[in-house]
Amino acid sequence: MTLEIKPKEKIFLRLAANDVRRSHFIEFLHDNLISIEQTVPPLDNHHLMAVLFFTYCPGGQKKPRFGFEARIETISPDKRIFLRRLSEPFACDLRLWPRIRMDLRPVIYAFCENQEFKIVDISGSSAHFTLPEEEDSPSYKVGTIVQIKFVFENGETFADCEITRHWIDTTGKNHLAVQFIGSNEVNDFIKNIFARNQNVRPLKTASSRKNRRRR
Repeated sequence: MTLEIKPKEKIFLRLAANDVRRSHFIEFLHDNLISIEQTVPPLDNHHLMAVLFFTYCPGGQKKPRFGFEARIETISPDKRIFLRRLSEPFACDLRLWPRIRMDLRPVIYAFCENQEFKIVDISGSSAHFTLPEEEDSPSYKVGTIVQIKFVFENGETFADCEITRHWIDTTGKNHLAVQFIGSNEVNDFIKNIFARNQNVRPLKTASSRKNRRRR
């Protein structure tokens, strides 16, 4: 997906659930590097190499909002901040943050039509997969609704998903991007993962509450 951000356009960096910094875009550089103005509140050298969530609204409109993960690489003497984009941009809802990259991942599996999808990244609103390299793989068309089963360390859930993008990269790997539709428990499971990592009391998912009542 092409990044549609203009110089001086307002952007937001989300470092944590309650830590969002405002800034303005400067320019695209080589190797997925992006430069932005110093944020409000400002970032300092303690934030170097931190992974954050970069969001923007093309054309300065309130909707739709897009976002991607990025890492803080450098803060220059003239207060410019250099970020490296780590994921493809996707339509997002900040209320459904955080998003998990699978190279930093806990154990999460996804299955659709008896096939295992490899998760690249996932949030409470969307996900990006690579597909198995099988000759008899189903054909997934943009706009199709599919049901995907997600298996987490502490339970499993199903989500109805609309296929928003299907492409083959330069290495021949098959990719699929989906947007969740309707209600699901994916975001509850993701928040539980972050809660455990930060020693916060985990949330109860609807399924876990039902199981507790049965006992």
